[in-house]
Amino acid sequence: MIRINLLPSKKKAARASKAAAGGRSAGGGGQWWALGMLIGWVLIGGAGYWLLSMEDDMAADMRKQSAAKNREAEKLKEEIDEEGLEASKDELAMQEAIIEKVETKRRSPVYVMYELGMILTDGKEGGGPDIDKQKLFQLRKADPQAEPNKLWDPTGLWLTNIKESNGVLLIEGGARDATDLFEFTRRLRASAWFGKVSHPNFDRSAQPREGEEHLTWKLDVRVKRWD
Repeated sequence: MIRINLLPSKKKAARASKAAAGGRSAGGGGQWWALGMLIGWVLIGGAGYWLLSMEDDMAADMRKQSAAKNREAEKLKEEIDEEGLEASKDELAMQEAIIEKVETKRRSPVYVMYELGMILTDGKEGGGPDIDKQKLFQLRKADPQAEPNKLWDPTGLWLTNIKESNGVLLIEGGARDATDLFEFTRRLRASAWFGKVSHPNFDRSAQPREGEEHLTWKLDVRVKRWD
């Protein structure tokens, strides 16, 4: 009599059980790995969104600050009185013109003319230049003949025209000869009232004065002080 065992053997059952357990184990590990990747991407995306949000907030804040500055500038423009500024400029120009006129009047030529008159006055009558001793000392060092001649007769020289421009006197006149002209120049240079004196430009006059020939001349002298 033949017997057939239809039940699986213990060995086969054990192997089947291990295989099933192994399949469940492998499937569980893959699921955890996929879940970890998903969480990582979510974190990265969240960080990126956070950074972008911060940048947008900063840009929006800067736009607000710029708008506020523009409003302040517009407000200042509205407060500035342009007509008032123009009026102030005109008033300042008028004041400067008045100051210039006052300064011109203050620089009265009276004392300068008086000094020229004393230079052309005979020493015997108390005439002569108001000598700057330190200046004359320096002039004598450069030229021993720079000392004014106290015995000079000033009738040998006369003035025909005087003009003033920017503190410089433009003087024209006549003289009997070059000696009188150079003595007049020496006195101008020694005077405390005058500064630089140009070399006189002279020529023989074509029209004799009182029947005598004479020189016509011109020179420039800077005024050192007015009063």
